[in-house]
Amino acid sequence: MNVWVDLEPVWKNSPEAWTSDDCDESGECGLGDRAGLQAEERPLCYQEQSSLPESDLWPAGSARLYMPASLYWQECLPGHWLVCDPERLATFHLAVCDDETLALLRFFEQPASPAEAARAFSQVSAEALLSLLRLLIRLGLLLPVDGKPVRGFSRRQEGEGMALSAWLHITNACNLACQYCYVRKSAEHLPEETARRAVEAVFRSARRHGYQAVRLKYAGGEPTLRLRQVLALHDYALTLGEQARIRVSASLLTNGVALSERAIASLKERGIRVMLSLDGLGQQHDLQRPFVHGQGSFAYVERALKRLLAAGWPPAVNVTVSRRNLAGLPALLEYLLALDLPFTLSYYRENDCATNIEYLRFEEEEMIAGMRAAFAVIESRLPRRRLFNALLDRTHPGHASPYACGMGRHYLVIDQRGGVAPCHAALSQTVTDIAAEDPLEMVRRPAQGLRALPVDEKEGCRSCRWRYWCAGGCPLLTYRLTGRLDVRSPNCGIYQALFPDVLRLEALRVLKYGTPLVF
Repeated sequence: MNVWVDLEPVWKNSPEAWTSDDCDESGECGLGDRAGLQAEERPLCYQEQSSLPESDLWPAGSARLYMPASLYWQECLPGHWLVCDPERLATFHLAVCDDETLALLRFFEQPASPAEAARAFSQVSAEALLSLLRLLIRLGLLLPVDGKPVRGFSRRQEGEGMALSAWLHITNACNLACQYCYVRKSAEHLPEETARRAVEAVFRSARRHGYQAVRLKYAGGEPTLRLRQVLALHDYALTLGEQARIRVSASLLTNGVALSERAIASLKERGIRVMLSLDGLGQQHDLQRPFVHGQGSFAYVERALKRLLAAGWPPAVNVTVSRRNLAGLPALLEYLLALDLPFTLSYYRENDCATNIEYLRFEEEEMIAGMRAAFAVIESRLPRRRLFNALLDRTHPGHASPYACGMGRHYLVIDQRGGVAPCHAALSQTVTDIAAEDPLEMVRRPAQGLRALPVDEKEGCRSCRWRYWCAGGCPLLTYRLTGRLDVRSPNCGIYQALFPDVLRLEALRVLKYGTPLVF
């Protein structure tokens, strides 16, 4: 019997700070190592599995085990099956197993004891079978009937991941005129004194609610137009964090066209990560993200990308996918994979400021076909890094949660006037301002309207196996298109069609780079 697993937990290999906003639960997870995961030199046999101790992993005596009814499996290659439990609100693990191991799992569709399994699978030694059962328990693919909690391969330390995220809208100004942008451009910016008070407000809420970390996102408009202010503000935030004993991390969301070598050095010195927007190669990018005067911006973005790589401060790339650039997505992903850059794929969202909407708005079937063409490129160039939680818009595979995002819970958005809103894509819907003693508490109040509802309260989601991975989709998009927060995402059909494709890519990556275990 053979099993392939990725022994690193999902939250250790997450694009957290690489994401362009807090529209997913990965904003609550730790930033993973860019280097990705290391494969074993050779398969491990059951005698060598020192990582599988008896203590607290193996039910004593004649304990009975069962396979959760929510377990999902699909064939990713002939004779190789990916197995996971997308409906379990717990640490996620995906395993790939052979036909025999899948048969062993399915043996426990009805509760049975290890002794009964040993008799049914007598071709496998009892010692090897018990070792395999321990592994399946640790992965959460088998559970003890007595319901006692079983510790998995990893567990977050107490309080780890308790972070308050804050989006700081540095400026309304921008040097590009992106067709899908939701910001009404102007010369207005966040004054320096207001900016300092904004950061103070973030830390007031963080202290009051017991957060151990603050994540700042410097955005706009184009924040590099006021980079000196960003750097000074971040230095102030670091001082406040040190005084409050709260960890501080930050990212800069930029179009990159004015990112100089000196600016990159300053960002790297302070540990401010860079999220770069890139929607295609050449004209594919230029059509969606031209300069204000109409000239294409791709050459300038590529220059910034090369400068970042040369400085040893690689960015993450956010790609906004629309009908206009969908055909160029495979070539873009091939380009990004060759550079070994992390990326996330976002879908165009309807908003009042967008232009040329007829060229941006996509149909369900064309998006599904376009994404599958892009996935084929990934399959041909599988990276070591886990990608599956960055491929399907704002869903969060592996980060099971009843909520689609941190809106109304762990997220503050501060506009250029010091107003506080629950979502950066709805800047005008402020609920308080930075003078409030606790802005986060004001954002959390249900009476304030726009909020993320638990997915089990959403019509059309309650019985879906993927509900804890998409959590009903972006609440703002759903509200804008349906007028309701308690219904499933307009992109639901896309998600349901593509989750198996995304899982298959992850399974192929595990087969290539994961740990092979032989029983």
